This record gives sequence, C-alpha cells and structure tokens, in this order.
Amino acid sequence: MNNKEDDLFTDLFAEAMQQVQPIEKKSKITPSTTPLRKNRKKLPQDIHQKTNIFKHHSPTHSKSTLQEDNSAWVLRSNGISPDVLKKLSNGQFPINKTIDLHGMTRDKSIAALEKAIQSSLHIGDRVICVVHGRGLHSPDGKAVLKQRIYQWLKDDSISGHILAVTPAPHTAGGSCLVLLRRDKHI
Repeated sequence: MNNKEDDLFTDLFAEAMQQVQPIEKKSKITPSTTPLRKNRKKLPQDIHQKTNIFKHHSPTHSKSTLQEDNSAWVLRSNGISPDVLKKLSNGQFPINKTIDLHGMTRDKSIAALEKAIQSSLHIGDRVICVVHGRGLHSPDGKAVLKQRIYQWLKDDSISGHILAVTPAPHTAGGSCLVLLRRDKHI
C-alpha cells in the first residue's frame, strides 16, 4: 500500500468511528474466570466422592415429565419434538456411554443404571445406551428387566433428568437409548 491508500483508509475509519461512544464503566461486562462447561469434566474418582445428586439436587422439571409416546417402549418429556425422538431412535445422536445389565437382578440393575446416569450427568454425557436384553432367557420368556428399567426411568425421581427414551436401533428391542437433560447446575 502507498501513502495515498493509507490516508484513504485512515479517513474512512475515522469517519466510521465518529458516532462511537465509550462504554460506561458500570455497564462493562468483565470476562468470567470460570472455564466453560465442557472444560469442567469431572474425573471418575471425583464422581464417586459425590453423594446421590438426585437427593441433593432437584431437577428443574418434575418427575412426571416423561410420558409414553405411541408405544410402551418410547418415553419423551414435554417439549421434546418428534424430530428429536426420531433422530434418537435412528441413532443420529452419539452414544457417550453403554451399560450392560444382562444377568443382573432387577434391584442390582436399577442401582447400576442410577450410578451410570449420575456419572453421566456429572461429566456432561447426553446419551446412554442401556442393554437390558429381550427376556429370551427369562423363565417365562417375558422381558422383566426391560419392563422394570422403563418403569423406573418413567416414574422415579430420575425422570426429571431424562428427555427421552427409545429402543436402540438394530438391537431388536434388547437395548434402549436414554437422552439426558443438560443440567446447568451440576
């Protein structure tokens, strides 16, 4: 650039800046020193030191937000669009964690699932794949564990942290995907 172009840019800049007013000190926003949420992931050993977050941290939504949606095996929270549910059921959300509950009793499977959801909420995971089986090895051939898992997800205090539950694709009903609510308070 030559001096003539420099002078032209300087004049244009000065003209554009004529109407600019300095910000008053009291209305300035100072940057926060708190790191962004995605940089605050907890280490696994930190998670186990926490107490039950469902007792000490009440979700912003009541436990009755999950409702059956056209099927006993699909649950969705109020405000979740059918498009989100479709994307979840088609496997378009990345799975952050998988928990296999095969061979566990109903009580042990619920305890393991609660622990997995707690740790996922702490580290900011969004989707958990829960492998509960289809009940093929149950004495009466019914999916007892599957039924218990869905009922617990729908009715327990945990439901306030869940946006949707749908069968996982390509598993013939042997597992489900759980979409967790982003919790800004954890």
